[in-house]
Amino acid sequence: MKKFYDRYWEHEEELEDFSYKWPAIAPFIPKEKEVKLLDFGCGKGKILSEMLGLNPTLKVCGVDISKKAISVVKKRFPNGTFYTVVEEGKLPFKTNAFDFITALDVLEHVYDTEHVFSELARVLAPGGRILITVPYYGILKNLIISLVAFDFVYDPRSPHIRFYTKKSLMRELKRAELVPLKLGF
Repeated sequence: MKKFYDRYWEHEEELEDFSYKWPAIAPFIPKEKEVKLLDFGCGKGKILSEMLGLNPTLKVCGVDISKKAISVVKKRFPNGTFYTVVEEGKLPFKTNAFDFITALDVLEHVYDTEHVFSELARVLAPGGRILITVPYYGILKNLIISLVAFDFVYDPRSPHIRFYTKKSLMRELKRAELVPLKLGF
């Protein structure tokens, strides 16, 4: 898996859907000072850069499975803390370490989502919040995919290995004892 994402980030410069997703995400970024933020699956830091543009006082940490991505993000944000993590490993942070966690379009790339949700819940401080985005796969979208884009969406070379519906995402959140404040846009 690490090799796959090292190859992915070697060529991936921009997030292709960033221009339409960022306006939906931006209102949820904390405005308070000195918020301890973890970006789970930070990549090369494009979203971190935008978050810091909204709140330059954020205390940022990031993790990613790709060493290449982490080497880039460390150079972009020398005041942040960034780690390469191993799948199914424990996150390198103390319990209750973060006020705010982002997991933006990353969970669909993870094999052991139960472990990841458990670790995110562990490092989230009491009263903290997690912002999660995943591609939506509801009935209507799946019908359209099956009719016109099945081979494209379910390409075996695609990095997506999980496909969430509202119900399946809610089930995973409940198992990790995370309570959604809002679901959808």
